[in-house]
Amino acid sequence: MFHLLGKNYGIGLHKYDPAKFVGALFLDVADAQYNPLDPEEVVAGIHPAERPGTYGVAKFRDGILAAKALTPYRWGGFELYIDAEEQLLYVATGTNVVEVRDMEDLRLQRALALPIEGVTSTALDSRGRLWLLSNPMHGGDGGLYVLEDIECPKGVEKAKQYSAPVSLDSLRVSPWGQKLLVADYGRHVIECISEDGDLVGMLHFPYVSGVKWTLDERVLISSGKFPKNTSLLLITGALHNTMRSGWFGYVIDYGVRSSNRADAFFLDRILIQWYLGFSEVPIPLPKMAPYVVRVGSGEFDQGEFVREQGFDAFTPIPVFNRCYIAAGPKNVELVLEAMVPHHHLIAPKPEPVWDEMESFRGRCEVDVPGVYRVRVTSKGAFEVYAVCKP
Repeated sequence: MFHLLGKNYGIGLHKYDPAKFVGALFLDVADAQYNPLDPEEVVAGIHPAERPGTYGVAKFRDGILAAKALTPYRWGGFELYIDAEEQLLYVATGTNVVEVRDMEDLRLQRALALPIEGVTSTALDSRGRLWLLSNPMHGGDGGLYVLEDIECPKGVEKAKQYSAPVSLDSLRVSPWGQKLLVADYGRHVIECISEDGDLVGMLHFPYVSGVKWTLDERVLISSGKFPKNTSLLLITGALHNTMRSGWFGYVIDYGVRSSNRADAFFLDRILIQWYLGFSEVPIPLPKMAPYVVRVGSGEFDQGEFVREQGFDAFTPIPVFNRCYIAAGPKNVELVLEAMVPHHHLIAPKPEPVWDEMESFRGRCEVDVPGVYRVRVTSKGAFEVYAVCKP
């Protein structure tokens, strides 16, 4: 496990006197990724100690600072995208600007001034086009955009509309076709789309905040910090474009760590960023304590699916072993539904089909792996959560 505490780089303070911490490099980490050409190097978005409230980028090698660049943009949870072929780093800033920096020394090569606001994630596709997420939390409209030619930054076109897109990644080279992943926090959904913008498939995951392709075409998914909800990390099985294949994965509860999300995946390890730095977790992942999914609470009408307030869709419950679902009030009947297994895969023509499993009051037990949701049968106030064994 690797972190920067011993180097006095991250101090974890947001109100401090810089003169008292002259060795501090950052207050927080936003995104951390391996350099695909040299996985001993890690590039991270940082909250600079010498300029509180703003955003910066730093590169580390063997735990030592190799390069650093400060920006005038406000601090936020933005994503970096590495173009290994051209050795360039695309830095989303939460504004209408995307910075293009040299991977070697992080010097600014150019700043793309776009006609859309709130850009928090970018990715290149196999044609060299730049895809962009416009995040509503930063003044965007929730759209997924594509820029055909980076020489003409004004020529962006909207490809799809989402509720709250938070993470984007591209699989530029693949025998199964070039694809992109988009994590929609508001709907608890990861969508896989073709480079033409067509929906190829989807996968439900609670409070998803980060999504990455692995080197062997699997998907690394992580949930974000949400009140009363444990952080989860999922690695799916290999994905192939056939409806006959089953969907499966490996889940780890890393809420017991001071973690934020999983950011990068290499052949034998995963990089998890946290506010004081980043940690490497070796694969295979250790199985941790049972994980808790906050399904939802609030007032619901008859027939509605349980969700957390502020979200646009039901909260999915991923079960890999055994799960106990608890609900209140205990005397009111609820319905448990399961997604038909062969639709769990990210695959062509994703039309999820749900089966009603059972009605229950107070609690129920699930011992069949799958993805589940809860529906209310009468109008009222409800609170539902799930405790699952990894």
